[in-house]
Amino acid sequence: MSKQLGNSPDPLDLIAQYGADGVRVALMLCTSAGNDLMFDESLCEQGRNFCNKIWNAYRLLGTWSVDEAAAQPDHSAKAIEWFESVLNKATAEINDHFGAYRISDAMMAAYKLFWDDFSGWYLEMVKPTWGSPIDGATIRATKRFFERLLELLHPFMPFVTEELWQNIAERKEGESIMFAEQPTELPYDEKMLAEFDLAREVVSAVRNIRAKQNVPNKEQVALEVIADENYHPAYNCVVSKMANLSAITEVSEKNPTAAAFIVKTTEYFVPMSANINVEEEVAKMTKELAHYEGFLKGVLAKLGNERFVANAPAAVVENERNKQRDAEAKIAALKERMAALQN
Repeated sequence: MSKQLGNSPDPLDLIAQYGADGVRVALMLCTSAGNDLMFDESLCEQGRNFCNKIWNAYRLLGTWSVDEAAAQPDHSAKAIEWFESVLNKATAEINDHFGAYRISDAMMAAYKLFWDDFSGWYLEMVKPTWGSPIDGATIRATKRFFERLLELLHPFMPFVTEELWQNIAERKEGESIMFAEQPTELPYDEKMLAEFDLAREVVSAVRNIRAKQNVPNKEQVALEVIADENYHPAYNCVVSKMANLSAITEVSEKNPTAAAFIVKTTEYFVPMSANINVEEEVAKMTKELAHYEGFLKGVLAKLGNERFVANAPAAVVENERNKQRDAEAKIAALKERMAALQN
């Protein structure tokens, strides 16, 4: 944009079309520390859509009837435990960005936290089935999370966050989100977050199989698993809810007629009986095999470099060795499955 060239948009026109918060978000999205601002009006639309996302999440909470006497489902308890850690870790990250004046990075961290983790996963996990109430403990935790998210977003989106903060809970006269303090040094569990990420990968993989096999989301499917150290059954309740599973069963042998996938080193199978297309499955696995073999070749080259192994931090070297083990496990599993399908 250049005033001299006369191509600068009128900010009042942009605000009239996209809202003040939408324009503010757009400026954060197109601004990175130390660089020129490369403005694109489509970012204002993205900012307006984000405002709508926040408002719609608030409206969704208002549509849920509450039963204080209802027992909290296991998947809701796990979802709350997970999001507490996600929120605390993101808060620490955002505080670090603010401390280093990386304002755009702080905005993007808060944006992702609300759009992906809260709206895309957490709300879906705790959402009650159609026509059923939500339990009191879950709705209170969800409103508490929503309130903290509004406080994290307030520096970037002062208007919509103030409006919703005033309505999400009872406020005293004169109270404002402007005076809410940013939490610091909150605990989070890295191990639990890593385990939960594996559960999310399982959900995504089952959904991909549904899409490829034309299985409707409302139709329940079963899931089989060959358990190993990267299988964490504590999160099966979440996987079952999010992937709409009828059962998760531990098995000792591979199912050659099932649609299969691997998460880290754990093998999963979705029985499809006669619906599976052997040629398509083999072609897909051939591409996956080529990918992992190329990936393993790169890892082995790095580990074969004596200077890298001698000079890199021990944690970095161990991480590369973990990559090697994971890739080797995936390659072995793919080869076994391809052989079973082709026999």
